[in-house]
Amino acid sequence: MPEAAAGQADRTAPPDWEELGRLLSRGYIDSGFIGGVTRVPVEDVVRDMLSEARADEQVAELRRAAAAAGVDADRVRILEVGSGCGMTVVRGRTAHGLDIHGIEPSMGEYSSTLDVCRRLIDHYGLPADAVQDATGEAIPFADASVDIVYSSNVLEHVGDPAAVLDEALRVLKPGGLLLVVVPNYGSWWEGHYGILWLPRMPAGLAKLYVRLFGRDPSYVDTLNLIDRPWFDRWLGRHPGRLEVLDWGWSVFEQRLRTLGFGDWAALSVAKRIVTLVHRSGLLEPAIWLARRLHWETPIIFVARKR
Repeated sequence: MPEAAAGQADRTAPPDWEELGRLLSRGYIDSGFIGGVTRVPVEDVVRDMLSEARADEQVAELRRAAAAAGVDADRVRILEVGSGCGMTVVRGRTAHGLDIHGIEPSMGEYSSTLDVCRRLIDHYGLPADAVQDATGEAIPFADASVDIVYSSNVLEHVGDPAAVLDEALRVLKPGGLLLVVVPNYGSWWEGHYGILWLPRMPAGLAKLYVRLFGRDPSYVDTLNLIDRPWFDRWLGRHPGRLEVLDWGWSVFEQRLRTLGFGDWAALSVAKRIVTLVHRSGLLEPAIWLARRLHWETPIIFVARKR
């Protein structure tokens, strides 16, 4: 292979994953997330964040949800709110041919994520504005300019989740899809701490609860404890503007029945718990209760703008 021209990156070579991993590791360790919140080793957290396979899973999730709503994600303009390291945007563009854009703020829990994102975008020769420095509360896109707004495991971390969804609704075209994946705090699992959860636990009790596991309770203050009733209240602010298509129940049930979900981050613990439910013979009663009490997690909220 000929050497890249002087001053130009070799777009065919892989990124320097070790250097990117060091940047991310510093952010996770300095924030206190490693050890204080999760017991997953930092190298595993970083590996998952930079995993092409994980990004491909998210692209597949996006395509599946869009196809179920009659939308071909390969032919429309997509905005990802909360792009993190940018892996979904980078893989979406370079490996899957999607017209996908993203936003990620420069100030947040982990300041290194946008730096890593920019390095990846530069490495692959993508437009500098493929991921813009912005918050979900102030999306730098025009009204009715996007066909799909997608966000995965971000809404629980933003400053004002209702304002983020208001902005998503603003930039969506009529007929466009809002696809939001978010932990369900009305269910039994908390993925950041990697522990069982008590459904609809208030923040004060949650802080006492995580102390029992030797974890940092202050992290609870950074989380929006979103559940199905929270979405219902937000929908009540926009009567008639959205047609809700899905809450993610079918995906949740399929994952429970088949153990068909990844081992990313603390999900390996969740998989062991579900395996015990299988072995105990309690799977069917658990599914029956989960359906009636809205324990599906994560919530996969899919709605069409009227």
